[in-house]
Amino acid sequence: MSEYEDTSTEPTEDPGYTEPADDYGNTVVATTTDGQTIYTTDADGDGYAESVEIDADSDGNIDRSFQDTDGDGRLDTAVVDVNDDGLADAAYRDTDGDGRVDEVQLDRNNDGLVDVDARDTDGDGRIDTVSVDRDFDGREDLRAVDADGDGDVDVVVTDTDGDGVLDTERYVDPESNPYASH
Repeated sequence: MSEYEDTSTEPTEDPGYTEPADDYGNTVVATTTDGQTIYTTDADGDGYAESVEIDADSDGNIDRSFQDTDGDGRLDTAVVDVNDDGLADAAYRDTDGDGRVDEVQLDRNNDGLVDVDARDTDGDGRIDTVSVDRDFDGREDLRAVDADGDGDVDVVVTDTDGDGVLDTERYVDPESNPYASH
């Protein structure tokens, strides 16, 4: 036995063999004719992909990832790396399984924190609340709300003194102000 021989693992017939990264070895890697590398993973072995990841320029950074986050066999979340730095810049989610995006989260300055969070809070398939961290300090500075579901912003709430607490409401349509005298 050589002093450099590794006895901690059993040898394989092929010395170049590498154990797959996932527990079941269910990742299929394909390269398209235009140079994209696509990774499809069925981690639990049920026949449905839990993730499909695309490296558009085959540089090792995933540019788009589609994931089944709730285990129902449908890819319900898309994560996008727009600038190819290996960090997620945007995430799009279908949280209720209706096939429409219910949440959008953006990281505009690549610090790993969500700067824009848009949600469909009433389940009608339309984004109705948008929260924004304008100064990139990790705290919500502005919230825009479509209170009546017509697609227009009705209420804007802001943090005017920078203390991390939303303190000022502005009603875009005076008719939607519940405190106004009519």
